[in-house]
Amino acid sequence: MAAERRLLPWGWRKLVLVLHITGGVGWMGLDVGLLFLVFTGLLTDNGRTAVAVYTALGIFVPPAVISLSLLMLVTGVVQGLWTKWGLFQYWWVVVKLLVGIVLTALVFVALLPAVASLPAELTETDSVSGAAVRRALGAAPVQLLFPPIVSFLSLGFALVLAIYKPWGRVRSENSPG
Repeated sequence: MAAERRLLPWGWRKLVLVLHITGGVGWMGLDVGLLFLVFTGLLTDNGRTAVAVYTALGIFVPPAVISLSLLMLVTGVVQGLWTKWGLFQYWWVVVKLLVGIVLTALVFVALLPAVASLPAELTETDSVSGAAVRRALGAAPVQLLFPPIVSFLSLGFALVLAIYKPWGRVRSENSPG
């Protein structure tokens, strides 16, 4: 017989759940804000607005997305290890874990490098157009469209999994091993 897992006490379990939801929903909100900023930068004819958008992305995206993604991933693992759901006992938990790992990895290999590729100091003059700013940035503005769309949809999928808990156990109670 396997050793019984230690579970988090009720108060700690609720705290970790609140932190997990805060990380995921906060990240979804960040995605919406990021998407609006990126679209603004892509569509504006005003050079000052474009410069402000891309400067803002460089300032707030790295600390915000790193904090929220790691908060969501770490609290999800804590819940899996020390609550009744387990980390590999239910398919919905396994899929959520994979979504969290992939999204967090994409933050570090795709989003942060794209934001880091934005020049630290953009030229801000009244005569510069939004198109001129975008040309100076190359492909970065268009590349920044995909991370918030992909992560928002993936986090929404994970949210649905957490609510409906589909697919049952990874191994049924009656299966050997």
